[in-house]
Amino acid sequence: MFSQSRSEPVVSAAAPGIAGDETAARAIGFAQKYGTPLSPPVYEVWYIYAARTNPLINEALDHAMNTDQQMTADLLLTLFHENVSPRSTSDDLAAIGNDLTSAIGTVTDAMDENMREHSVFSGSLRSARANLVQGSSKREITDVIRDLHKANQQHLQAAQRLNVQLEKSRAHVAKLKSELIEVKRASNTDYLTGLPNRRMLDEHLDNAIFQVRQKKQPLTLLMGSVDGLDDVARRWGVSAADNVVQLFAEQLSNELRAGHVAARFAGSKFAVVLTNVNGQAAFTIAEQVRKRFKSIDWVSKTTGEPIGVLSVSFGGMELADGQTRHALLEGADQRLVRAQREGCDRSVIEPG
Repeated sequence: MFSQSRSEPVVSAAAPGIAGDETAARAIGFAQKYGTPLSPPVYEVWYIYAARTNPLINEALDHAMNTDQQMTADLLLTLFHENVSPRSTSDDLAAIGNDLTSAIGTVTDAMDENMREHSVFSGSLRSARANLVQGSSKREITDVIRDLHKANQQHLQAAQRLNVQLEKSRAHVAKLKSELIEVKRASNTDYLTGLPNRRMLDEHLDNAIFQVRQKKQPLTLLMGSVDGLDDVARRWGVSAADNVVQLFAEQLSNELRAGHVAARFAGSKFAVVLTNVNGQAAFTIAEQVRKRFKSIDWVSKTTGEPIGVLSVSFGGMELADGQTRHALLEGADQRLVRAQREGCDRSVIEPG
């Protein structure tokens, strides 16, 4: 086992517990305070609010609390269906799909109209050719030329209408493509930090485990968390806690090299997938992040009052033969819990 700690004081009003348990306790506390039932959707909204992981929910509930708006189960259910339920993403995708179908239909109609105009123009050419072949008077030739000119003008106008419609549709499809990319990105990205979310973490970890086993390489999963973040939220506000989480995420990203991925796991917890990195090397990476984070002197943006020194802890596990993604995540999380229970501000990395 690799383990190391620092003796500098940690800002905390009480001994820190397990971050997930603290967030759950805060979520239950909110439900009790506002008298909302703890149905699964309502609890999930309160849990997300307690963890500060969704800016839209944060803003809505902050506003409701600051304006003494009545906090009802209906309000929370609305927030759930608009911002949490998988249907919200599905509805966005369905709307984009309907728009795309409509755009394709518009282009098809325009092309059908152009084909009809082309057919009419081709008929005019055949008729003119037949009249000229049979021999015509000067007047008849003049009439043929006039009719051809008119048909040609109509044909050019139809082609111009098609080009205009195609250009509009091209721009519309490009916009829909951009919206589709954004919806997919949003469904896989944590709003607060911009890092991959739990869904993307699971996908990447499955792929990484498969790849390293094919190549017979090591893989280590780190689980890191800010110590005493709930205390920061209570004393300095949730925005201050959000700022701490964002900077922690930024430092994690800065320490990674190509092929390594950091993702927000839950609340203040972040997972870091280190491919082709053994436990000893992962411990070094964790310690670099921990020490750099500890060197920051935090100050309240609102009051300018010093917050003091904050710390982070890491738990980690090196992938073992036959170990599943779930077991690896559980093992890294347990070692993070141990690091925090043993006093925080430390890294605990072990083999699987």
